[in-house]
Amino acid sequence: MRWSWKNALLAGVGMAAVAMTAGLSAAQEAEPIKVGFAIALSGWMAAYDEEPYNAARLKIEEINKAGGLLGRQIEYQVIDTKTDPTLAVNSASGLVDWGADLMIVSGDYDTGSPAAFVAQNAQTTAISFGASDPKMGVQGVGPYVFSAHTAGQAAGIVMAEYAFKELGFKNAFMLEDVTMEATKSSCAGFAAAWKNAGGTLLGRDTFQGKDPSIAVQITGIKGLAQKPDFIFMCSSLPEGPIAVRQLRAAQVDMPILADTGMSGDYWLGGVPGLKDFYVPTLMSITQPDPRKEINDFLAAYKARWEKLPTTEFSVLGFCTIEQWTRAAERAKSVETEAVVAVMNQFKDEPLTCGPTTYNDQTHIQVSRPQLIMKVEDGSFRPQGVFQNEFVPDLNLLLRSGQ
Repeated sequence: MRWSWKNALLAGVGMAAVAMTAGLSAAQEAEPIKVGFAIALSGWMAAYDEEPYNAARLKIEEINKAGGLLGRQIEYQVIDTKTDPTLAVNSASGLVDWGADLMIVSGDYDTGSPAAFVAQNAQTTAISFGASDPKMGVQGVGPYVFSAHTAGQAAGIVMAEYAFKELGFKNAFMLEDVTMEATKSSCAGFAAAWKNAGGTLLGRDTFQGKDPSIAVQITGIKGLAQKPDFIFMCSSLPEGPIAVRQLRAAQVDMPILADTGMSGDYWLGGVPGLKDFYVPTLMSITQPDPRKEINDFLAAYKARWEKLPTTEFSVLGFCTIEQWTRAAERAKSVETEAVVAVMNQFKDEPLTCGPTTYNDQTHIQVSRPQLIMKVEDGSFRPQGVFQNEFVPDLNLLLRSGQ
């Protein structure tokens, strides 16, 4: 074929088109990855969302400083839900319109799930900082939704096995705060694990957070034919400390084992001289944690925000970004299907929060090791890391039939 000026012109046009396409592709690849936060920065839930948000931003800044994710910087935007489920829907919708690749929602199922449903319907990955209700996942919202936290049942299971195996207790009494789903889940986990371990439950009773007194429940405990080795109390703040104060004032002096909702030194001043009180936690803040990765996180948090966090839930924000970006790196994509497929294959993935496992049916932690803390001299002090052997199935996680 003879070469002519027409051939040259066509070749030039073709090369220009290829160059333009390549340039457009490169520009698209350079666009920032978007992380949206539909969380509470005001209202009562802000106490649980603000510090994890700071920790998440710390991790984002670390990633960007190291070159970004998949060669792209991470950009983030936060819209305050004000602890209002209706505003949570609006906030999440705004972040979907913005083009969020990942949506992070409040650390509670009731306040976070409205935003998570929006993300699920938009086929956007959503992760809750700290929801302990397993419904923040496949069965409750959908397959694109996860919680970075541990199921409420696991806290009860850990304390049942710790009491039986480490403390040598054989007889228990269970006191259940039925105000929240999370506390009911914890008691459900304890009851199942205590029976599985071979312990005896001498009795159980319930109370409501709005109850001014638990005198009737205390009378029942003191009237038992056999004194329990300990009380397992599933409650949270501020209801839990009020119940503990009444128990000790009534000379119910046996050890009390509680769930995660009772952690944190800031309420101990209301129960002076408290002894023999145990909780499972994510980390130790005021006392050295036995794990280097936690101490490294706390040092970085303090350097960035000029103070230590006040709640151990803060580290969950760091781990939320850590787990999603690690999955995106392996998937070589931030597309929802690709990232979720990788996260569903996590098996004891070593994250700052501890070994992390997901599968296509369970999007919350059920056997992550927890740090046992005991009140000594007016503050919580670490006793060691403990991992449960009994793993809850879906029926227990969803409390089917209860």
